[in-house]
Amino acid sequence: MSTTKNLSRSTRNVIFNIFNSVIVKGVAIFVGFITIPAYITYFDNNLMLGVWFTILSVLSWILNFDLGIGNGLRNRLVTTLVENQEEKSKKYISSAYVFLTMMASALSVILCSISLVIPWNRVFNVTNTSIDPMALKLAITILMLSILLQFILRIISSILYALQLSFVPNLLSLITSIILLVFVITSNNYFEHKDIVALAIVYFLAVNVPLLVTTLLVFNTRLKSFRPSISFFEWEYAKDTFKVGSAFLGLQLEAMIINNTSIFLITWLLGSLYVVEYNIYIKVFSLVSTVFSLITVPIWSAVTRAQSQGNYVWIRKTIRVLQLVGITLSVGQLVFLPVMQFLFNMWLESNSIIVDYKVMILFSIDQSIIIWSGICASICNGLNELKLQFKLMTAGAILIVPLSIFLTNMFDGYSGVILAHIISLIPYCIGQTIWMEKYTRRNILLVNNEILLNK
Repeated sequence: MSTTKNLSRSTRNVIFNIFNSVIVKGVAIFVGFITIPAYITYFDNNLMLGVWFTILSVLSWILNFDLGIGNGLRNRLVTTLVENQEEKSKKYISSAYVFLTMMASALSVILCSISLVIPWNRVFNVTNTSIDPMALKLAITILMLSILLQFILRIISSILYALQLSFVPNLLSLITSIILLVFVITSNNYFEHKDIVALAIVYFLAVNVPLLVTTLLVFNTRLKSFRPSISFFEWEYAKDTFKVGSAFLGLQLEAMIINNTSIFLITWLLGSLYVVEYNIYIKVFSLVSTVFSLITVPIWSAVTRAQSQGNYVWIRKTIRVLQLVGITLSVGQLVFLPVMQFLFNMWLESNSIIVDYKVMILFSIDQSIIIWSGICASICNGLNELKLQFKLMTAGAILIVPLSIFLTNMFDGYSGVILAHIISLIPYCIGQTIWMEKYTRRNILLVNNEILLNK
């Protein structure tokens, strides 16, 4: 009876987070669509806009170098908070904050020093006349500091996931997007000097201030007795969190290589001008996988809890529901292909592009693969199945760059990069799907046999 109640509560938590996430993400999608044309006006030329998108994409990779501390803390807190182990929870939280603060401080000195001497114009394949070299260096340095500060402040997101409040990080991202949108629109309407440095400063504030405010609110209300303190820092807890998270770190890095290098590869192989068109397409087609991710985010912790209770039937049913929803969304996106030119014209008006139906079909397949990989990741991470994931993601990470180079030479434009991404994720999707089926079937039989023996 108690198991049923706990699982019912887990299910209610998942539904609650999905409902709130859908509302938040719905607004975020609307803001995102307004932001693209606003950015185009802000920069006046697509070359600078392409550079901006590429910088953010590349620098966001740094967030994966938190040594897995965030995911390690999340998994540990799910257990200690449920079992009311207050002192343990506080030690895990404090150790994570202190450790990442030390790491971010050291990295800030190293990376910012390097940033000031790197010829960024050459890295991003733009001339000195297109973007002033010093302005580009300063903007990148500011963005680096922003990312490094997030190392510390984004710990609150891991804590919120452990508290089954996964919709809140989405809300914080929405606030960031709104602040950036307001600045860009205001600049377009009232200011003449629209430079990349000013946008970098606003980005720094828009990302980190909401995280800081949320951290203060959480540790002054719900987790008042768990406030991080240097006196509760212990290397043992930091190392334990790292040990749990290090496996996730490997997966994060490989996922980063597979999923976050497309923009960089397009810039490198074809030039930053192509990035703008790619971003327009991905803004539309990623809606499907974005909506689906709202479902999978709270599943991770719910699966961990279900596993600890031995309810593999619930896990199996959850997999089936996710697969059904994923297939429905994947097929459903094809309905919009015939009207995509009309939608682009309404959205971008004079800045609209001529749609390429071959490219759109590739994006549709790409998003379907991303959806399926999201199902595998959320379930397998919740079950702490990492070894096979690591092997399959390693294969994809090795394939992505050479495949992109080869296929880009075969096809016009960036179609080769999209196709390379699809091929790189297929082994992961197939391998993990087979593993999930075998794992759940085996454990359901084991639990049923144990029940029969006890009777």
